[in-house]
Amino acid sequence: MEPVVYPPDVPGYRLERLIGEGGFGQVWRAHRGTDERLVAIKILHLELVRSVDAMRRFERELDAIGRLHHPHVVRAEGHGHLPDGRPFVVLEYVDGPSLREVLHERGALPPTEVLAILGPLCEALAVAHAAGLVHRDVKASNVILERHARALRPVLLDFGLVKLIDDVGPGLTSSRSMLGTPAAMAPEQLRGGTVDARTDVYALGLLAYHMLTGVPAYGGGPGVVQSYLQLHTPRPRPSSKVDLDPAIDEPIARALAPDPDERFASTLELLAGLRRAIEPSSVSPTTEIDVLALYIEGRPEMISTVTDLATGVGMRVALSAPDSFLAVISRHAANPHVVAQLRTTLEMLVVNSSNPTRIALGYTRATIEPQVDGPALDVESWALLPLPIGVWVGEGL
Repeated sequence: MEPVVYPPDVPGYRLERLIGEGGFGQVWRAHRGTDERLVAIKILHLELVRSVDAMRRFERELDAIGRLHHPHVVRAEGHGHLPDGRPFVVLEYVDGPSLREVLHERGALPPTEVLAILGPLCEALAVAHAAGLVHRDVKASNVILERHARALRPVLLDFGLVKLIDDVGPGLTSSRSMLGTPAAMAPEQLRGGTVDARTDVYALGLLAYHMLTGVPAYGGGPGVVQSYLQLHTPRPRPSSKVDLDPAIDEPIARALAPDPDERFASTLELLAGLRRAIEPSSVSPTTEIDVLALYIEGRPEMISTVTDLATGVGMRVALSAPDSFLAVISRHAANPHVVAQLRTTLEMLVVNSSNPTRIALGYTRATIEPQVDGPALDVESWALLPLPIGVWVGEGL
C-alpha cells in the first residue's frame, strides 16, 4: 500500500492532487483561490532547499519561462516560497496526455502528425534560442498534447535544465560533468561540453525518430549503453524500422550528426528539412515570410563583430563581404526582448567605434529556405538609403 501524500499549504491555492514527481520536485494540480482557475504548482523537494545547484536551477527555470512568451511554451502565472523555505512556481494547467504516454499507447505516428507536433516545438525553441536559452532536455515526457475541439496544441514543459548561451561559468554542472537524460542528450552534453541551439536540434532529431518509429533511436537500455551508441555507432534510419520514404532518413541523420557543425544550424532549418521530406509538394522555396533584417556597412572588424552578434541570436546570413553584411530572422522568431537588446548593443557599438559605421534594422520580407532571397536583399526597399552614420531603425521597432 502506497503511503498517503498530503498536499503542502500554498497560500492562495487549494491543492487537489499530485500529478507529477521526480528527483527535483513535485507538481500538483490546484485551484486558485480567487476564481477557482485550474493551475499546476511545481514545488522543490524540501531536502534540496540547501542545494545551491537545485535552487539555481529552479530560479533559472522561472526566469526562462518568464522571458518566453509563446503559445507552445508553458506559461508561468506566479511564484513564491512556502513557510519551510521551499520555492514554488505556479504554471498554467495544460490538460492533455504527455507525448510519451501517446507514443506508449499508439507506437509510431503518421509523418504528417509528427510534423503537426514537431513544428510548434521547433518554432517555440527558435524563440528560446533567439532569447539566448537552450532547453537541454527536450524529450517526449516534457511535451503535453492539449486539444481544443480539433486543434492540437503541443506545449513544451520543464525548463529546469535551461542554459544561457552566453553563460561561460560553471552553470549547474559544477557537481557533475553532465546534466540531462541520456536518451535525449547530444554528444556534447554526454561529454560535458559546450551547448548551443544545435544541442536542442539533436534532441528534436531523437524525438522525431521516436515519433516516426514508435521506439527510441538508441533503444531503452541503461544510460551508459545509450551514451556509447550515440557516440560510436552509425546514425539510425527511420525507414529501416517502419515503412517510410527513405527521403526522411537524411534530415534525421543530419539532425543527429555527432559534430554540431554538421547539423542543421537552427530548429527552423530542421523543420524545413523534415517538411521537404514528408510533404514535398507543400513546400515552396519561393514562399516569402515577414522577417527582421539587419544590414551594416563598415570596417572589417566591425563587420566581424556584428556577424557574431547576429548569428548568436539566430539570424541567417544573406550577404557577407569585407565591408558589408546582411542577415535576417523570421519575424515570428524575433523575440521582442532580444530585438530590443540587439538594437541597444548595435547603438553602443557605433557610439564606441572610431570609424564611421552605418547600420539598418527593419522589417521586410524574404524567403529563407533553401537560401535567403527576396525583398530583404534590396536594402533600398526597406531602409533609408544612403544610410546615415549610426543605427537607422525601421517603423515598428
